[in-house]
Amino acid sequence: MVKTIFPSINGLRAISILIVIVYHLSLMQKPQATVDHNFFLTAVIEFFTDGHLGVNIFFLLSGFLITSLLLWEEVETKEISLKKFYIRRFLRITPAYYFLLLVYFALQQLHFISIAPSSWLTALTYTKYLNWQNEWLTSHAWTLSVEENFYLFWPLIFLTGPKLRKWLCVFLIAAVPMVRTFIYHHPVSWIDELSLFTRIDAIATGCLFALYKDEMIERLSKHWKIYFYGALVLLFFLRFIPQGFTYIGLDKLNVLFIPLGLTHGTLANFLIGVIFFFSVFGPQGLWFKFLNLKVMDFIGMLSYSLYLWQQILVSESRIWFTQFPQNIFFLFVVASCSYYFIEKPFLKLKSRFSA
Repeated sequence: MVKTIFPSINGLRAISILIVIVYHLSLMQKPQATVDHNFFLTAVIEFFTDGHLGVNIFFLLSGFLITSLLLWEEVETKEISLKKFYIRRFLRITPAYYFLLLVYFALQQLHFISIAPSSWLTALTYTKYLNWQNEWLTSHAWTLSVEENFYLFWPLIFLTGPKLRKWLCVFLIAAVPMVRTFIYHHPVSWIDELSLFTRIDAIATGCLFALYKDEMIERLSKHWKIYFYGALVLLFFLRFIPQGFTYIGLDKLNVLFIPLGLTHGTLANFLIGVIFFFSVFGPQGLWFKFLNLKVMDFIGMLSYSLYLWQQILVSESRIWFTQFPQNIFFLFVVASCSYYFIEKPFLKLKSRFSA
């Protein structure tokens, strides 16, 4: 089993992918029962079916881990190897993803599925955030395209030194609210909430947390539990704050959430960061032990393959093995095969290019 460089990371990945899967299940299965009469139960369901939140957890973890590795490489070798970085990134993401696309291609040739040429183009070139709306099977690749576009230039900026890399993170985090405000008042057809230009701040926040890791641990460690529970409660109820403002007659304050967003916006990213730091560097209590259970570690280990394959197994298809609950069983079977036969061999090869 491939271990992560920090504890709890796979546990957080497990939570992220489970939220995304449950979200897609809620879209495709279209449950008939409603719980609108029960606010708390509605809040719980909305929290655990918030796919945007699940993705942003992934984004923040990715930014933190990649930047931490670059920092360690800089300390150990006194330089950053761009060649090795891009090779590692390619081996981590592309083989498993392109294998999925190869299976899609075979299924299309057999007339089981249909993917438009424009969708193939954006899927193959990591530009899916430009036209994710066209069809379901490759739409989830928008997250990969956001990450891969970011990591094309991040190591180049990293080479410029500590000052500029920090300022870039701050710039991206500040720029996204401005983009959100602009497209709210002046809609742009190819920029929405699943775009590089509105979600890159989540990765940048993870990078910034890595750059200021020691300072943040020192500050948060003085009141670990207060920060953790405060961030968790605020993140849980964040989606309802606009409704609360409207209820008490302060609906004009809702304009604040146009730039900041809700559970996938700027404020939510920092709350996720606080929860992440508590999970990894905080007290090793029940939450820490839960995240590091073997089952959580296993699900987190499979998270990338689960993310890739859930789109075809959690769908509107009427085929038996795509129906709940058996589709979850088949998803884990397929994801396990993808991990052990595709991902893991390339991860071993990737380790040869570590600093």
